[in-house]
Amino acid sequence: MSSRLRLVPAIQRTSPRDRERPVTVGHTTLAPGRLALAALLALAACGGGHRTDHYRAATDRQTTCCEHLAGAPRDQCLAEIVRVDDADVATARDNQRTFACVERHFVCEPATGRATAASNQAQLDCITDLGE
Repeated sequence: MSSRLRLVPAIQRTSPRDRERPVTVGHTTLAPGRLALAALLALAACGGGHRTDHYRAATDRQTTCCEHLAGAPRDQCLAEIVRVDDADVATARDNQRTFACVERHFVCEPATGRATAASNQAQLDCITDLGE
């Protein structure tokens, strides 16, 4: 018996449509409306436009801490909280950064109505680091 070899061309003659297969399924680009929506959501997630008033937040935390006390000690504690009457001064960039440190590191000691020693040190370290 003789074996017949069948010759197969190295490159089969097929159309480009048969050789190329789609790698991705569906649309790979966003429609302009979806792109705008994605941008708005990203901006909102980053807090776009919303600015925290660190001065107000820090003084609120200190006030809440003083509220644990009663009578004269409470009044004295409230009187020691740094207050700023001028809204422009309270919202100034440097003051906001300083009060952000107070807000971030303030830990109340209910027995005294003031920050703990560790909290005071963390606030000071944070404020000191602002100058670097």
